[in-house]
Amino acid sequence: MSELSRSFLCGPGVDSKNMGRVHLDRACVVVNGGNKSDTYSVLSQVSECYTCPLVTSWKTPGGNNPDGVTAENSFQVNTRYWTTLEVHRNNETFPLCKTDYHFGQYGLYNLSLDNCSIKIEDKPSNANIPLFWAFVILCFLAGLRLTYQAIYKTSAFRKFLVWLSLRTEIQNDLTSTFSDTTALLDGSEEQNKRSRRLRSLDAFRGMSISVMIFVNYGGGNYYFFNHSPWNGLTVADLVFPWFIWIMGVSLVISIQSQLRNSIPRIRIVKKVIIRSMMLVLLGLILNSEGGKNDLRQLRIPGVLQRFGLSYMMVAIPEALLMPREFPATENRGSFGWMLEVSTAGWQWFLTLIVGGLHAAVTFLLPVPGCPTGYLGPGGIAENATNTNCTGGAAMWVDVTFFGRDHIYQTPTSRQVYGGTTPHDPEGLLGTLNSVVLVWLGVAAGRVLLVHSSWQGRIKRWLSFALLTGLIAACLCGFSKNEGVIPVNKNLWSLSFILTTGSFAFFLLSLMYLLIDVFKFWSGSPFHFAGMNSILLYIGHEMVSGMLPWSWKLFSESHAEQLAMNLWGAGLWVFTSYLLYKKKFFFAL
Repeated sequence: MSELSRSFLCGPGVDSKNMGRVHLDRACVVVNGGNKSDTYSVLSQVSECYTCPLVTSWKTPGGNNPDGVTAENSFQVNTRYWTTLEVHRNNETFPLCKTDYHFGQYGLYNLSLDNCSIKIEDKPSNANIPLFWAFVILCFLAGLRLTYQAIYKTSAFRKFLVWLSLRTEIQNDLTSTFSDTTALLDGSEEQNKRSRRLRSLDAFRGMSISVMIFVNYGGGNYYFFNHSPWNGLTVADLVFPWFIWIMGVSLVISIQSQLRNSIPRIRIVKKVIIRSMMLVLLGLILNSEGGKNDLRQLRIPGVLQRFGLSYMMVAIPEALLMPREFPATENRGSFGWMLEVSTAGWQWFLTLIVGGLHAAVTFLLPVPGCPTGYLGPGGIAENATNTNCTGGAAMWVDVTFFGRDHIYQTPTSRQVYGGTTPHDPEGLLGTLNSVVLVWLGVAAGRVLLVHSSWQGRIKRWLSFALLTGLIAACLCGFSKNEGVIPVNKNLWSLSFILTTGSFAFFLLSLMYLLIDVFKFWSGSPFHFAGMNSILLYIGHEMVSGMLPWSWKLFSESHAEQLAMNLWGAGLWVFTSYLLYKKKFFFAL
């Protein structure tokens, strides 16, 4: 048999006589050995499927198996996660042998029915090589940019630019000179206005939207660039909560600016409500994209809907309760060192109420046919004892309020745990915890408003990062699945928002030092995207699957998918740069 057929053809498993192609993130296992008079079965399950029963992957009479790879003596396995294999003989309850193995993509393996030993027959391909080369290329481009900045800042180069400008400048008369000077002053004033923005916050927002576009376009089809099936955290799980957190930082700065300009509080509240409703409406419109406009099945929750509701629930109390001016340093009293907390007592009280309400509904609401307080994925989890309970109370609240047909129908848990129950990761119950995350962002924004020294800001942000991270670790039991409240993006669990909030505090601290304090990095190209993030989000959703952002793949490989998804995200970053140069900024 040729190498090509050995690498890409394999038996599909139980009760099938046809050879099948080995697809991406799969490998082929050939069984051998055993006694001729016995029957054998191979059971398997991936490690990601927590508390799941092993399922039969292959079974056949033992004895003289044919040589080579055939439909009768081979089956395919997942290469994304570790796989548990058990060999059973003559339908015995206890396995003859058992092993855990992490198979490699497109590899050909030999499994012994006698002792579960595994031998590599055809070396697997390294699925991470495209990532390595993508990293090298991006680092090279970043190095070119930093080199240009370093040269541009040298006095000799700047003097050369001035000399070149003077050589090419033609001054016709005093009027033209006056107009040029006026334009220069106007540009200087505009630059001063820009400099008052926290550039690191724009860069953080831009980095988040860029990564979000990349993962939404496919993330190279790598599992860690896609959402976790249930418990746990991947790169894709970070960007949405970071956006929520950044929204909290921005809204408190915006509201404080309006209050200092003597805008009536009721007027600010009206603007908040209008903006929230616009976000919800845009979210509903995006949910109908791709012809999904059947009102009988239109999904009601969504990303922008979550933004709108969370924004309104936090911005209204801030608009009504935030002081118009924070006291000067000498008038802050004994609690001046924590003024960002002491001036927000009611807001923190509301945060505890909202978080407590989420916990009470999650753990105390009776759900028909499901254990009270159930946090699992349903399907075959817990040995398939709670098949239709995906999400527990969170699912039941959405089904009750919106109806089964108006929420997300294919949750990420289905790819590993199976099941048919819909569950919406942007549902109503999770919105309560997203409100808590917005308020954590508000706390970071208040630090900016209250403390003028970068040392004071960094110290407080890192303190928040440490505190929220420790609480999250205790809630999840320092484990993926064993804690009281596991880290779970589908449920927006308390440990999840505290974990992502902790990362956000730390990343803002790091980017603030690099960009605004030491000016080692200008924040480009991410700060361009950060100043038009809503436009980029709506735009990338509307053109998903269209040229030139994506195309029909020529091959089934991580390399081409990674290149296409990076290209699509890069086009949107470049678009944001052009919009920045045109001074076009879309805001609600």
